[in-house]
Amino acid sequence: MPLDSLEQRRGMLIFLIALVLGAAISIGAFTGYFAAHGEGRVFSRSLLLLPLVPLGAYLLYRKMIFPSYRRLEDANLELHLKQEELLDIKDDLFIKFLGVYDANFAANSPRLFADRLTDVADITARVMGADACLVYLYDRKKDDLVLSATNGVQEAAIGTVRVPLGEGTEGWVGRRLEPLMLKDFRADARYRATPGLALDGYQSVYCLPLYVYSNGALVGVMEVFFRKAKEFTDEEINFFTTLTGMLSTTIQNEQMQAELRKMNLELEQWVTEKTEELRASEERYRTLVENACDSIFLLTGNGDIVFANEQAARLAGYAKYDLLHKNFFELFVDPAEPRGILADAAEGRQSVRHGDLKLADGDIVPVSVSAVGLSLMGKQFIQSVVRDVSTHLRLEQLLEEKVRELAALRGRPEDKK
Repeated sequence: MPLDSLEQRRGMLIFLIALVLGAAISIGAFTGYFAAHGEGRVFSRSLLLLPLVPLGAYLLYRKMIFPSYRRLEDANLELHLKQEELLDIKDDLFIKFLGVYDANFAANSPRLFADRLTDVADITARVMGADACLVYLYDRKKDDLVLSATNGVQEAAIGTVRVPLGEGTEGWVGRRLEPLMLKDFRADARYRATPGLALDGYQSVYCLPLYVYSNGALVGVMEVFFRKAKEFTDEEINFFTTLTGMLSTTIQNEQMQAELRKMNLELEQWVTEKTEELRASEERYRTLVENACDSIFLLTGNGDIVFANEQAARLAGYAKYDLLHKNFFELFVDPAEPRGILADAAEGRQSVRHGDLKLADGDIVPVSVSAVGLSLMGKQFIQSVVRDVSTHLRLEQLLEEKVRELAALRGRPEDKK
C-alpha cells in the first residue's frame, strides 16, 4: 500500500474514533443533564441514543480497525518469514565463509600439493552440496587440461584424463576464461564426452577457470557436478568465485616454487659439476707446477704472491709460507724492470724481463722473468716464471773469454808465419 494512502487511512481512523468517543461523551452528558433537571421525557429519549454508541464502535471496529489489524498481522507474519529467510541466508553465508577459510587452510597446508588439491575438492563439494568436484591443471607444453584432483570420485582418471584447450565444457572455459553454468550440460552443444571419465549420472555443472588476473595466467579449471537439476544462488556463485580466485593464486605460487626448486637443483648440479671441474683443473695445475723445474709464482694484479712452487721457494731461499706474505717485486734489487710484466700480462702479451733476485741470505742471483695472464676459479691472476740465468751468464762469459783467447792466439806473429 502506498505511504500516502496509509497515512490517509490512519488519519481517518483516528478521526472516527474521536468522533465516536465524542458522541458517547455528549450523549452521556445530555442524559445526565436532563436527569438532573427532571426532564423525564427527554431523559428517556436520550437513553434511546445510548445503543448507538456501541453500535458505532462495532461498525468502526468491523469496517476499519479489524481489517487494519488483519493487515498488521499479515505484515508481521511476512516480516517474520523475511527474518527467517535472512537468518537462513546468514547461516548459509557463515557456512560459505567457513568453507573459504577451510579451503584456504587446506590449500596452504604443509601437505603434498596433490593431497592439498584433494582436500580443497572435498571442501568445495561439501559446501556447494555437489556430488562431484573435479580440478584440472593447465599443461602449457601440451596446451591441455589434465585432471589432477577430485573429491573421491573418478580417482582412476586422475593424471590420465586430458582435455585439449578449447574442446568440451572444460576446454571452452579454459580457452574463453569465462564461467559456465548449465542446468543440463549434456544437452549443451559445447559438451564432449571425455574418454576415461564417466559423467552420465550427473545433470547440472558449474565450471570456473582458475585464472590469475594480475598477470593473465591460466593455471587450470575447477567444476562441480550435481545429479539433479540445479539453480545456483548468489551465495553459491560468490563462494565458488572467491574460492577459485584464491586457489588460482595458490596453484600459481606452488608452480613457481616447483619451478624455482627445479632451477635451484639444476643450478646446484651445475655448480657441483663446475666445482669438480675446477678442482680437477686446479689439481692438475698444482701437480704440473709443483713438478716443474722452473720457479713459478702466482700473483694478483698488484704483484702479491698467492702461490709459489717448491722450486721457487728453493731459489728465493724462503719457506713457501713466508713467500705468501710478500710482494713479488720486493724480491728484486731493482723492481722497476720486472714490474713491466704486469702491463704486458694485462694486455695479453707475454714478455721476458731481466733483473737481480735478492735471496733470503742476501746473495744476488740474475734471473729472467716472464709472465702471462691466467684465470682460476673465475678470478684473474698472473703466472710468472723465474729462471736462474747465472749459469747461462757464466757460460756466456766463459765463451767470450775463449773467443778472446782464440782471437789473441790468431793475432800472434808466429801464427802469421
